[in-house]
Parts: sequence; C-alpha cells; structure tokens
Amino acid sequence: MKRWLLLVAVGGVLGSYVGPVQAEKVELKLKHPEGRTVEYKNKYRFEYFSNRAELIVMQNGSMRVIVESEWRSNEKVTKPEALPNEEIAEGVVGLQATVNKAASAAIFLGEKQTYEQYPMTFEMFDDRTFKWRMTPECDVQKFETDFPAYRIERRDLITDLYQAWVPAMSPVLPDKPVGEGDTWTGERAFERRFFSMDMMGRKSLTGIKSTYHVKEIKERKGRIEVKIGEERKVEYKGWLDVSSASLFLHGSGIGEGEWVIDVTNGVVLEHKMHMDVDKPTVIKAGEKEPLADIHAELKIDIERKLQKIKK
Repeated sequence: MKRWLLLVAVGGVLGSYVGPVQAEKVELKLKHPEGRTVEYKNKYRFEYFSNRAELIVMQNGSMRVIVESEWRSNEKVTKPEALPNEEIAEGVVGLQATVNKAASAAIFLGEKQTYEQYPMTFEMFDDRTFKWRMTPECDVQKFETDFPAYRIERRDLITDLYQAWVPAMSPVLPDKPVGEGDTWTGERAFERRFFSMDMMGRKSLTGIKSTYHVKEIKERKGRIEVKIGEERKVEYKGWLDVSSASLFLHGSGIGEGEWVIDVTNGVVLEHKMHMDVDKPTVIKAGEKEPLADIHAELKIDIERKLQKIKK
C-alpha cells in the first residue's frame, strides 16, 4: 500500500512538470506620438592613435588625439513637412530637436587644448534646432538644420554632430515578438557629406552590420524594459580636425554595446557602444593618397540616456 501511494505521488509530480516557464515574448517597437517631447543626454568620445607622428606634425614618436563631446537634446515629434509635389510615406513622422548644454574638449599630444587652440566645439549648437524625419523602421531621413548652416564657422561640424548623434537613436528592431535569448540581425548605413571635401568625393560614413540578442526582459516601475546586447561590424569614414592634425580616416572594425528599451512607452532608455577600428587609412586634408608605413587605431564611444519624457 505504501509503495502504491509513493508511485502515485511521484507520478503526480512528474505528470504536472512541463519544462521551464517560458517568459512572455514582447514586440519591440518605438512609438512617436505627435507632440511628445523627450530629453536625452548624449556623449561621444573619439580617440586616435598612430605610431609615426612625424608624418603629420613636427614631432617624432607616437601621436594621440582625444576629442570628447556632450550635449542635451530636446526631441519633439511633429508632423513631417512636405516639399511641393512631394508625397510622404505613411507612418513617417517629423522630429525637431533643440540642442543645449553642448561642449567639446580636445587633448592633443598629451595637452588639453584651450578654446583658442580648438574653437570648433559643439558649443556652437547651443539653442539651435535640427529637424529630420523618422520612418516606422526608425530610419532617419533628411537630417537638416533649422537655421542657416553658414552661421556655423565650420559647417562640417554639423556632419560631425550627425555622425555622433543619429546612429545612437535606435537599433534595428525585429519584425516579430522576441523573448529572452532570441537573436536577429540588421544593417544600417549613416552617410553624410563633408562640405569642404566635396571636391575630393569624401563623405562621412558609419556603416554597421549587427547581431542583436535579448539579454533580459523585466517589469520595472509599471513598465516593461528590454535589455538588448549588440555586436557589430563597422565601416567608418570620418574627419579628425584638431590643431595641426587634419585627417580623413577610413577603416573597418568591430563594436560591442547595449540598448535598453521601454516597450510600454516605446522609447529608448539608454544606449552604450564601444567601437575599435584597427589600421584605418590616414589621408591628410588636401591630399589624395593615404600616408604609407603608418599604423593607426581609432576608439569610439557613444552614450545616450533618456532624461525625461515631457509629454
């Protein structure tokens, strides 16, 4: 009798076991309701190193240049503005973003540059507004100034801001709900002209091929948050212009970072990314051919964090 009861008890336990509890899948989608304004704090760090300073400046040995920038952006969803005879696709929204608390600092050959030595900083954008369009897939279109670009002493600084800002706005999101451990891939290319390099046919570029994976889904303060890891391959084209170093750089590398998305409100809460570009070609401004026999490295860090939802 005891043996029969034991078998019944064991059988009951085994019969009720159906495997680990599966977390509910969620749809990753960013929302852009007209009139909503969000405030972000943005940071961008760029570090260049090369082993032969004498090819660039009047100094032997290695060379290191670091540029750090930060700014706040108040980004308001608006109705997209159509040009005459232009049709705007369904779901596309307009965005107007005003920059404030902007600043940049540069370290050149171990010395922090004064404003007189490095005047081309993001401070020029304080209280200025930019506008663009965002597709339902969160692709940015028509990133432009809402002021005459010639008022910026170096117009290419607008391209520098674009390159530091726009790739950090959104990951490539999957087209179906996902749960913890799920993965997907995506590609994007962020390209914009350098006004002073039009004659040489050189543009800025951040091209990415990414693999994403869901690290965590949790409920926090009444909202669902999803933490996403990203590993990427990156192609980079950019311009370093600090003191006597004015260089066009082009190379490939890898990156690793993380996104946190509030899926309840449809906003990116936080994004961090580190990228390493090894052995980029180095071309001095005004020249056509890259420098030979030089080893260079680039390290790029991006941070973007939501401060508040104003509406």
